[in-house]
Amino acid sequence: MDFEELLKHVGDNGKFQVLTIIFFMLSSILTSPHDYIENFTAAMPAHHCHVHLLGNPKFEANVTINLTAEALLRVSIPVGPNQKPEQCHRFRQTQWQLLDPNVSAVNYTDPETEPCLDGWIYDQSVFTSTIVMEWDLVCDYKSFKYFAQAIALSGHLVGSALSGLISDRFGRKPLLVSCCLAYGILSTCCAFAPVFTIYCILRFMSSVCLSAVLNNTCVFLFEGNSSKWQLVATMLFSLSGSIGQASFAGVAYLFRDWHMLQLVIALPYLILSLFSCGISESVRWLMATGKTEQALKELQRIARINGKKEVAESLTSEILISKMKEELNTKRESFRMKEIMCKPAVFKTVLFTSVLAFSTTFSFYGLLLDIENLGKNIFLTQFLLGITDLPSKFLSYFILKYVNRRPSSGFSLIILGISILIPIFVPKEMYVLRLTLYLLGRSSVSVLSSILLIFSNELSATVLSSNIVCFSTFNEAVFCPSSGHPLWDLSHSSVSICLLSARVL
Repeated sequence: MDFEELLKHVGDNGKFQVLTIIFFMLSSILTSPHDYIENFTAAMPAHHCHVHLLGNPKFEANVTINLTAEALLRVSIPVGPNQKPEQCHRFRQTQWQLLDPNVSAVNYTDPETEPCLDGWIYDQSVFTSTIVMEWDLVCDYKSFKYFAQAIALSGHLVGSALSGLISDRFGRKPLLVSCCLAYGILSTCCAFAPVFTIYCILRFMSSVCLSAVLNNTCVFLFEGNSSKWQLVATMLFSLSGSIGQASFAGVAYLFRDWHMLQLVIALPYLILSLFSCGISESVRWLMATGKTEQALKELQRIARINGKKEVAESLTSEILISKMKEELNTKRESFRMKEIMCKPAVFKTVLFTSVLAFSTTFSFYGLLLDIENLGKNIFLTQFLLGITDLPSKFLSYFILKYVNRRPSSGFSLIILGISILIPIFVPKEMYVLRLTLYLLGRSSVSVLSSILLIFSNELSATVLSSNIVCFSTFNEAVFCPSSGHPLWDLSHSSVSICLLSARVL
């Protein structure tokens, strides 16, 4: 009797499994907005320099007529190439002659301009408050917005590296419980960050915790379910993430202030962290690390929750030791990181799963963090992002069930590369076509990520599973959003990476 037969003996599709999957689905719904919340909290509104004349039309003594705000703006701020007020400069002196319709640009020399010395005025018609407005992350400080995104992704870098080592050494549950609580606290504190530096630090730390939670969740889903139900559990977890993306559009539409939006996302996780204490430790990990008595208690608990009290009473340590020799033998193998690098078969698995992970996450974040360029209505775009992702998740279920992993991965990479390549040549004014191509690429990412998740687990031993899963997702934070025009700059690289990865397969 191996572990799967033992799991069937205590119940592999009972109440315990249902409650566990529901918990992880709720966790996925709540954590899915983390990486793209800054599309809303760090949105770049229309803005121009603050000038005293706009606040007091009679600031100069010779002004005796009532002027509209548009007229005052015209004499205070130069017009840019797009026929809109420049965002980073203002006239050094008020240009009253511009009010005369008979005056053209050739009748006078260009007046002197200066930077925005008194701050900026922001358009609050879409968002009442963002971190860009609060800390003036515009003009010379515009790149700080992308710096904050890079800091958050670097948290995934650290979290992926550490969570695998800690989880395989000290257990899945302790790390899950502590990181769930820490993520809720840190995300809540992020809403009250007094300065931009503190905000970035909190985003970094919350990303570390989130990465640990997500990686441990994947390991729990694989180690806590039989092979018959692993695919179903993984798809339900993945679908819940898409539901979280779609529902987040409505949440962001209701809460236009970045402080409130951050709190709405963080506070429910504090409640969810309490339920994480009810999750059972991975029995596979307990057996592989020689903790037979604790594994016995967990199996007895699962049997009782599933209504099999007789089975729980009949289980003993001797039965576990005699029935699960294979799991116990794996504990003698060291699972230090150097073992991954020294064993050719394991190293090859890590190398190729890492290439797939990098291709997927590089392309995904390159589009995800710049959805403002994909449509006029950012809320509708976010909603479509989640809703259209659902069919691709269902499609990935059948692909994983009936198609081999390698050809399906290669084909998905090719479709992803093409869907990124074409928008390079499509004007930004063609929002519908650009959004359609983006959603096609997004669907390819969904299929590819599902295949990668299952594929990497199938190639991993129990004592190495957490390390390999975390190592393959380690690459996602290597991507750093570029300043200026991220979508355009990253498209060239994403196409090359996707097509190269398909060739490697």
